[in-house]
Amino acid sequence: MDVPLHSLPPHLRLLAWPALRGVGGPVPLDVVVPDHYSGLPTPLLAQADGVAVRFPAGPAPSDAALLTLLTSQTTTPELRPLLDIVVGMAIWDEALRTRGVFVGNAYLASEDAVGALLTVTGVEVPGSLVGHLEELQAFELLYRFPVAYKFRGMYGAERQCRLNGWGRLLYRHLAEADGAGLPVATWRAAVDRHLGTYHEPYRVALDRAVRAVDEAPGETWDTVRALPVPVLM
Repeated sequence: MDVPLHSLPPHLRLLAWPALRGVGGPVPLDVVVPDHYSGLPTPLLAQADGVAVRFPAGPAPSDAALLTLLTSQTTTPELRPLLDIVVGMAIWDEALRTRGVFVGNAYLASEDAVGALLTVTGVEVPGSLVGHLEELQAFELLYRFPVAYKFRGMYGAERQCRLNGWGRLLYRHLAEADGAGLPVATWRAAVDRHLGTYHEPYRVALDRAVRAVDEAPGETWDTVRALPVPVLM
C-alpha cells in the first residue's frame, strides 16, 4: 500500500529520510520515488509530489504505531544526526525560557550558530550541517530564512533557524520515550552549564533583538555575533 509522504505528519515523515537518501540495508520505511525524480537531492524529494511511503499489504499503520517506530532505540540511530540537531535546538530553546533569558522561542542567528550550539552540547554532526538543516526544513520541522533586515540592515548568506511546532513535538515525543537512546540528559546539563556562565550576555542580546526595528537596522547584529551561540528572536 502506497501512501503519499505529504499525508504523514511532519515529524513522522522523518522515518523516510534513510530511504530517500538511498541508504543501503534495512530502513525504517520504504519509499516510492517516480523515475523522473531520479537523482534529485533529499530536500527536493521530501517535498515533491508523487513521492510515497510503501507499506505492506493491508491497512496503513496508525500514527501511534509509526511514532512507536520513530522513538524505538533500533530506529533512532538511523535518524541521527537529524535527531541530534532537533533535540539540541529544543533543549536550547527550553533552557532559555526556564532560566529566564527569553520567554518566547528564540532563533539561532545562522547555520554556524546551530553548529556552535552543537559544540556546546558536545554533539558531533557528520556530513554537511547546512545540508542537514535543509533536510529538516524540507521535512517541515524548522523555520530557516535570511536574517531579518531589522537585525542586520543588509542581506547576507546567513539563515536564522528555529524549530517549529512539529519539531518541538518531535522533541517531546523523544523526551517522553526517555530520550529514545539519545543522551538527552547529558546535552541538557551541558546547555544549562553554558547558560549559567553566559546568562546576562544572552539576556541583553535578546532584549536588544526584541527592540530592533526596520527604521534603525543593524544594531543588533554585532551584539549577537559576539555571543558564543548567536541568537535572535
